[in-house]
Amino acid sequence: MDKIEIFGIIHRLDNQVKRNLDKIALKHDLTGIQAFFLKYLHDNSNNRDIFQKDLEKIFDIRRSSVSTMISSLEKKGYIRRESIPTDKRINKIVLTEAGIKSHIEVDSDVKKYKENILENFSDEEIELLYDLLERFSKKTKGN
Repeated sequence: MDKIEIFGIIHRLDNQVKRNLDKIALKHDLTGIQAFFLKYLHDNSNNRDIFQKDLEKIFDIRRSSVSTMISSLEKKGYIRRESIPTDKRINKIVLTEAGIKSHIEVDSDVKKYKENILENFSDEEIELLYDLLERFSKKTKGN
């Protein structure tokens, strides 16, 4: 096998997973990335305030894309922006009750999908794959 072919497999796998996650999210009137935004907010906002710049960094996407995503989720009533007393120029992003409900519903379906994909892999295989993909990610980030 030509080692370079691994990039074709990674690209195909990425597309397949994105398409499937988008299908799942669409059942809940979300896109895949919107579902991930809600999950991130749900899992992290109890520990600290979340701002737009945090989402840009975590998801490695442009400011304009995050701004569009925030506006879209805000229109759906899933998040709201709250000003903070120390700096009126920035707003923290807060999950609403509707956002929590939507996250729980879509997250349940996403977990089922992931469990189905991984059901025939051993814990050791999953750990090895994770480690390899992390190495790929770190190497590509630096280039």
